[in-house]
Amino acid sequence: MDDRLELKRAVLTAPIWMQATKSSSRQVADAVGLSQSFVARTWKELAAPAQEVASLREILADRQMVLVGFAIGPEGSCLVLVPSRASRLRYPASLTTNSKRRLRTVLAADLLRSVVREPNRTDDRLDLWSSLESSGRSITQEATVVVSGGFAVPAGLRTAAHFADSWAWQKLVGALDLLPEVPNGETLIDLEWRIRRWYHSGRSPFSWTVDRDVPTTMGSIAQEAQGTENIVAEDILSAIRQGLVDGLFSGESEISLSTLNRLLGAPVRDIRTAVRALTEDGLVTAARSDSVVVRIPSLDDVSETYMARRALGAIVVRAASRWSPGARSRVKHHLDELGDCARRNDVTRAHYVDMDFQIALFEASGLNRIPAILETLTKQAFMHFAVMGARYAFSPQIILDQNTEIFEAIDAGDLRAATLSWQSKMDVGLNYLAQHISAMNAFNEGRGSTRG
Repeated sequence: MDDRLELKRAVLTAPIWMQATKSSSRQVADAVGLSQSFVARTWKELAAPAQEVASLREILADRQMVLVGFAIGPEGSCLVLVPSRASRLRYPASLTTNSKRRLRTVLAADLLRSVVREPNRTDDRLDLWSSLESSGRSITQEATVVVSGGFAVPAGLRTAAHFADSWAWQKLVGALDLLPEVPNGETLIDLEWRIRRWYHSGRSPFSWTVDRDVPTTMGSIAQEAQGTENIVAEDILSAIRQGLVDGLFSGESEISLSTLNRLLGAPVRDIRTAVRALTEDGLVTAARSDSVVVRIPSLDDVSETYMARRALGAIVVRAASRWSPGARSRVKHHLDELGDCARRNDVTRAHYVDMDFQIALFEASGLNRIPAILETLTKQAFMHFAVMGARYAFSPQIILDQNTEIFEAIDAGDLRAATLSWQSKMDVGLNYLAQHISAMNAFNEGRGSTRG
């Protein structure tokens, strides 16, 4: 292959393997050892109008679409969009700069097809099409399906565009930038994160469907502002968690708002608003007006969080016995993902999928207030895990066994068994963290006495 194309491949795929969750042209240039101008030119070339995407751009200019499915296999990739009933007047803003960056990263995964393993034919994981069906998103002729290479689509399903190679596929940036920021911006946050995890966890064929129901109408201006705040807050949590795992941050060190601004690219005013909300939820602690810290948890902190999760979760799992087919399918999907993690002994991925499983379970309950409280408490617990960093190595098989017990008990309508299984999961988790905190405290005390 042409050396220049190899350099461009390095530029486009760098955000997938880089440690930083924000990948500016300078950061990418430093990571791949090229000039910042070369990186900027590569991105600009892809964003320029191209004949290959002209027909797709016309479709997106005429009708608002939302991203609901994405897959990568050894033969090609696939992207699925469905129409939104909301008009362009209700969804006026196209993708933001940050969302375009995430889109570019997602599309770049097609350049890594050569390292995707052939699927195991005995593997019972859902593929893209059955995942979409099971989540209640029947793909009709109104859907816009875009594929690259030899990605197989069901008989009778028409593709809106077919790109013969990965380089033509990259030019999709010049059409998909017309997608509305709401709700696609939040969707791309999740998809980019999963693509990065996919790359670091063995690169088996990848299939993703949007977890939450896609909004079809816009709320009030206040609700829109709240949505933006939530997106930035989630970005901040992801950046801090990843920074803790990667060693970019450490427990008790100050993280300035300007650092978060560089990592995320969001305006400082939006970061400040989101940080205020995260502080109120106990996910970070304000150090000064321009910085936050993630405290190393005390045993009391962890105990309080787990006791609250234990009690409120018992209410949720009983209510989840009334889950809808779609909600059950989303919980089951994460359980299947955990099965894959256990087979590969993928500790890191299992940790995140467990959080997804729990949040999907909370939402499946149909309750109004408790799921939001539990989600915050769960994120607190997972922030504690991130502070512990490499010391956290809870067995994926144990997580799978715990969650399977909970799922099967709810599915069978055995509410007592579901409650006991949830409480047991919380007790085991608390005991595990308590042991590690005690060990950390003993180590720090010993180090202090040695210094003395």
